[in-house]
Amino acid sequence: MIKLLQRNMVLQAVLILAVLVLLWLRPLAEAPLMDGGGHPAILYSLLCQWLQHVPRLAVILAMLLVLIEGVMLNLLLANVNLVSQNSLLPTLLYVIAMSAGASTLTPIVLVNGVLIVCLNQLLLRGTLLTISLNKACGATLLIGISSLFYQPAALLILSYLLIAANYRLYGWRDWAVMILGFAAPYVLLVLILFLSDGLASWWQTTLLSLSLTIQPGTTDLHAWASLLLAVLFLWSMLQLLGRLSERPVLWQKNASTIMLCSVGAAGMMLYTPLLPIRMALFAIPFSFCINRLLTSPTDVSTGFGRRKQRLWIYDLLLVVILTAAFLC
Repeated sequence: MIKLLQRNMVLQAVLILAVLVLLWLRPLAEAPLMDGGGHPAILYSLLCQWLQHVPRLAVILAMLLVLIEGVMLNLLLANVNLVSQNSLLPTLLYVIAMSAGASTLTPIVLVNGVLIVCLNQLLLRGTLLTISLNKACGATLLIGISSLFYQPAALLILSYLLIAANYRLYGWRDWAVMILGFAAPYVLLVLILFLSDGLASWWQTTLLSLSLTIQPGTTDLHAWASLLLAVLFLWSMLQLLGRLSERPVLWQKNASTIMLCSVGAAGMMLYTPLLPIRMALFAIPFSFCINRLLTSPTDVSTGFGRRKQRLWIYDLLLVVILTAAFLC
């Protein structure tokens, strides 16, 4: 099935749209309200005010954003040769991760959209093994903007620090650019709030949001399904890390950049109930790592019988991932 999907773009597109509609069928029917009450992320709070009377529009916007972001991520990965040019499997996996347990337009949908644009600044092209100061500033600026949709998204700066270390961005200029880029949207926000006499209340709400309270969540069928997806993601990432040295240095650095997004996502997970696991937080590295897990057998020159058996196993694994997403 995976081999067939890689050859037929029309079939891939139909499957992606079908999975998207089926996973969002219940939210479309029920159209829950967006929950932005007391949220310190001011941009998301504004969206809640605009869309609170049209909840179904919020669901439709979320679906469209998930699809567009999946295509953007697919194109980005293909442009740096991390995935096949003829495959839409990363888009399908992104739709699965973002739509598993989906309800309406959440801050994570918006944060991941900004993060994909951020990765466009961070991924290497050509022969250079690092990025310019302009791109570094643009990346941290986008992380700052994403935290205005979801305050814990500021923890993505941890992922950037590890990526910067991988790119050897150690100098004082690199640190200054990082701080200035991240702080720029907050400087503008503080100025606007100061002029509108809303700075004190925003600051108090932000401080309250920084307090960390671990919430275990529930252990129902949805939680077990999300845990299965998380285990498969971890397995795929460990397998990719084990084979990373087989690839060129440029490919290794770009792959590491995608996987390091998991660090910030793990930090954000502490601000949500631990179960069910919100796979949307890990949607970007999930799409890349699971794609490599499912397609790597086709890259291996082995005997015909063994290759056919391995492909059958990974076809079954894709079915398991789809089933787990529907159960979330």
